[in-house]
Amino acid sequence: METGVTSGFYNLCLWIFRFAYLNIIWILFCVLGLVIVGFFPATTAMLMIERKWLSGEKDIPIFQTFCSLFRQEFLKSNLLGFPLITFGILLYLNYLMLTSLNGLIVDVLTLFLIGLVFLYAIVVIYIFPVYIYYDVKYMDNVKYAFFIGISSPLMSLFILLSVVVYLYIGSIFPGIIPLYSGSVISFAVMWFTYCAFKRIEQKHIIMFDEGRGKG
Repeated sequence: METGVTSGFYNLCLWIFRFAYLNIIWILFCVLGLVIVGFFPATTAMLMIERKWLSGEKDIPIFQTFCSLFRQEFLKSNLLGFPLITFGILLYLNYLMLTSLNGLIVDVLTLFLIGLVFLYAIVVIYIFPVYIYYDVKYMDNVKYAFFIGISSPLMSLFILLSVVVYLYIGSIFPGIIPLYSGSVISFAVMWFTYCAFKRIEQKHIIMFDEGRGKG
C-alpha cells in the first residue's frame, strides 16, 4: 500500500516538474525570438511535446526535443500564426470603428462582427493542433480547424471551461501563473482536441493523413 502511495506521489511530483520545466523553456524561447517571431514556434514545439506525452512518450528529453522542434517549425509556424494575428487586429479595428458609430445598421454589423469573432476563436483554438496532428496543405489547416471546431462544440466548451477554471485557481494562487500557464492551458487544448479528432475519425466524417505529430 505504501509503495503504491509513494509511487503515485512520485509520479505526481514528476508531472508537476515536467509542466513547470516545459513552461519555463517555452517562455525562454518566446523571449529569445523577441516574442514576435518566437511565440508561434515555441508554442508549436510545446504542443508537439505534449502530443508525444499523450501518445505515451513520457520520457523524451524535453529541452533537446524542444530545441529541435523549435528550429524545425520556426518558419512554418510563423507563416501559420501571423495571418491569424493580422485577422485578429482587423477584427479589433472594425470593433473600434463600430463603437464610434450609431444607428440600426451598426447593431446589425455588430452582430455580424460577433459571429466573425466566434468563428475566428474556433479556428485559433484548433488550427495548431490540426497542424501538429495531421499532414495537410497550408490552407487546409484553416478549413479543417473550422470544420472540427464547429463539429465539436462539447470539446470546445471543455477547453473554455478548463481555461476559466485554471484562471480562477490562478487568482487564488497567483504563483502558478508564471510557472504553468502556457504548458497547462496548451495541454488542456491538446487533450480535448485529441478527443475531438478521434470522435470525428471514428464516425468517418473526415479522414486525415496523420504524420507530422510522430516526428
